[in-house]
Amino acid sequence: MKYLFLTLLLCGCASVRPQPVGLAPVATQPSTVLLLGSMANAAPGDTVCLSYNPQPSRSSLIGIKAPVDATGAFKLELKGLTGPIDAQLNCKQKCSWFQTVFLTPGDSLTVRFDRQQFLETIRFTGRGAYANTYLTRAQRQFDYAAPGTYPEEQFKSLPPTEYRQRVDARLQQQLDTLAAYHARQPLPEALLHSRRQVLAVRHATSLLRYVTVQKIKTQREPQLPADYYDFLTQLPLREYYLPNVAMSLYDPLAHFLVGYREARLLPPGGQLATVPGTAERLYAQATADFGDTPARDYVMSMLLSSELSSHATTSLAAVQAILPTFRARTRDSLSVREVQAALRANTPLQPGNLAPEFRLTSAEGKAVALKDLRGKVVYIDFWYSSCKPCLAEAPAAQELKKKFLGQDVVFLYISIDQGPALWHRTIAKYALDSPNSVHLQDPEGWLAARPFHVSGYPSYWIIGRDGRIRQGAAPRPSAGPTTVAALEQALAK
Repeated sequence: MKYLFLTLLLCGCASVRPQPVGLAPVATQPSTVLLLGSMANAAPGDTVCLSYNPQPSRSSLIGIKAPVDATGAFKLELKGLTGPIDAQLNCKQKCSWFQTVFLTPGDSLTVRFDRQQFLETIRFTGRGAYANTYLTRAQRQFDYAAPGTYPEEQFKSLPPTEYRQRVDARLQQQLDTLAAYHARQPLPEALLHSRRQVLAVRHATSLLRYVTVQKIKTQREPQLPADYYDFLTQLPLREYYLPNVAMSLYDPLAHFLVGYREARLLPPGGQLATVPGTAERLYAQATADFGDTPARDYVMSMLLSSELSSHATTSLAAVQAILPTFRARTRDSLSVREVQAALRANTPLQPGNLAPEFRLTSAEGKAVALKDLRGKVVYIDFWYSSCKPCLAEAPAAQELKKKFLGQDVVFLYISIDQGPALWHRTIAKYALDSPNSVHLQDPEGWLAARPFHVSGYPSYWIIGRDGRIRQGAAPRPSAGPTTVAALEQALAK
């Protein structure tokens, strides 16, 4: 999944608020921070943005932006800063990067980078440069490393005890890097506090994801050491209310909560089932870990909302069975409203309803609408070029398309790639094209993926000859006979 597109839930309407998690507060007089920049290879229309939350407990997100001039220069000025903050520096237009920066009142920073090789070229000078140099190098080495280097992928075949040792060693390596920078030149205490929290959350996420990987591989609960989950007791889980955290912790915590949901709450199949006692089991586990807190309520709302989004046509009954318990035990009005909104959005995506309409541009440059394919069964594949699970389906997809060649089945690929060049190269490299396939581009997923509430990739849907939804969360090509049967049933109708 593209975690850069996680939605910030910053509404301040919850009835009970925990204390903010993130930077240790340091009181000071209001001051100004100046950030001067120079971007090599800037494109016309580029804008540099800085987002931060000066008071996380109030969800007071602030965003400032500055245009990049013809020479690549820009200037950002933060006024009235009363304490240290971490912020997200990013570029709007044709760039796709972001960088956490640490700022304290009175800092005057200069940042230089190449727009096309941001992480490799970013350099800081001026007051506050040392702290931001550490952050840049640590993020490049650890946080934004290639997916194949993440522990849950690299060591997924190891038994749990050995896997835990590898992940613990990785955490220690990151803490040693932080300590080495601090020994050479003292880092601000607020940055040390924030960074240690981020590392602890990322460590916990890797341990949770390992459990999820084992569930997927074996389709049953893995056998774990009795103390495997002790890392949860070392985290301030009762404070982990996502809208109230500092910017540096937002993405790591969002991924942690997804990992928690998949490892601790969902069954091995990855989807809630309508089984008696499910609500009681879920609340017992979430309460044991998070207590009777808004953080627990938020976790439960995420679970239900995600089920409605990820399994739009198959999860409604299971969620509705849990709803009475959820409403009775949840004191957080924001969490209740999130689930209610997900329910409203889910209703049009039930089987038998007309599929959301869209019109997109094909790989041949033609406009294609879903309604143009009426009379044929449409197997929609939402994907993007750097999605490894998406591309892993290519060999099975080729066989599936061969089986239905000459029949009234269209394999409709919808890519959310932002640029056409990589999209075309990937189609050719993985031999995704065929006489019975159509390739459309939906940059960033606004026109097609969003109406279908696609929350993870790849995502498959089967649309009947009449344009009505037959199955959401449809089986993947690699499911073989299950997918063939689903398409044959749709053809028979």
